[in-house]
Amino acid sequence: MLFIGWDGVRSDALLAANTANLDSLLQKAIYSLSVDRGPYTVSTPGWSTILHGVLPNKHGLKENSFRKNQYKDYPDIFTLMRRTKPGLGLATLSNWDAFLQITSEETYAQRFDTDPEMTQDALSIIQQCTPDVLLMHFDYPDESGHKFGFNPSSPEYLSSIEITDHYLGLIMDQIHLRESLMNEEWMVVLTTDHGGSGTGHGGQDDLHETRFVWYVVRSPSFTNSLINNGESVDLLPTMMKWLGISTNGMSLDGTAIY
Repeated sequence: MLFIGWDGVRSDALLAANTANLDSLLQKAIYSLSVDRGPYTVSTPGWSTILHGVLPNKHGLKENSFRKNQYKDYPDIFTLMRRTKPGLGLATLSNWDAFLQITSEETYAQRFDTDPEMTQDALSIIQQCTPDVLLMHFDYPDESGHKFGFNPSSPEYLSSIEITDHYLGLIMDQIHLRESLMNEEWMVVLTTDHGGSGTGHGGQDDLHETRFVWYVVRSPSFTNSLINNGESVDLLPTMMKWLGISTNGMSLDGTAIY
């Protein structure tokens, strides 16, 4: 299973950008362009909501700091997986230090200075020592949004999304190859942690373009299905279900989308 986070990608900008590789996933995907990512519209709460499966009132984070985290009471996806399937191979790749602090129990975790370096490492991992679950975090769209504006009218912002889509294409080529040659089935989950307005996104809980985002959940067994209203907390139980892990008794805030 592959999870890819594209940091700071507004839904309307995603639609405006040329994302041929992401678009190609939609034929076999459940997806939404109006996903409530919850309150506190900065990255640490956003990714914690997704990867711990609970809202900030439980995981405790309302800013880009881990000081008040309640991760012990509401563990991350890898910790939850290990309790049932301790032998899983779990990997996280990111070019943002804080993303690597949101999960634990990895078999392999690595930070990179650039997205191209991270993509090359992901390709090597998928080809040579494929983990059961691979998490990736691309930061370039968020960086571009802070510099040029989180807006589909910004060519630089759209370009950063299109470049990230190019990296997705390289990765999906390898996944399609594995599915074809090795009879594997991969769930591929893509989402973002927040949108934005102007050159920022903090304190924008009431702005639709910041709080309501998107996800794409692709599986060879799915058909094109658009959900009008999604929630970010639904992604963790969806991924757990794909791996055959029950979420009964886990105090999660979401439910699987299939």
